[in-house]
Amino acid sequence: MTGAPIAVTGFSHVAIAVTDLGAARDFYCGVLGFEELPRPDLGVPGMWLKVGSLQLHFIETDEMPTPGRGFPHYALHVPTDEFEATIETLRQAGVPFLGEPSSRVDFGTTVLAAFVNDPAGNFIELTNVGPS
Repeated sequence: MTGAPIAVTGFSHVAIAVTDLGAARDFYCGVLGFEELPRPDLGVPGMWLKVGSLQLHFIETDEMPTPGRGFPHYALHVPTDEFEATIETLRQAGVPFLGEPSSRVDFGTTVLAAFVNDPAGNFIELTNVGPS
């Protein structure tokens, strides 16, 4: 490859497909506490949400993508000292978990992880591994 080096320095946003925008808004804003941002009319129903300094973009669709091998998911950061309380709050809100939360050691650091589904069936990992 020739030319100038590629200058990718991080993520701008992640786009997520959902089948019911209202249910997604209730879950992500009502349960998880994300903030809705203004979104231009792009010709398809959707919403943009702010989480920390990042954004999640949602697009309403009639048909969800078929999950493939490798357990497709995205991860949201939950600080270590708030992890257990967050898990308990989600349980009380009736959010479905895929098994019990777990921990492992990666490179000498204890990693906490729990997996939940949003109303459209997207897999979300909640982890204390934060953005760097």
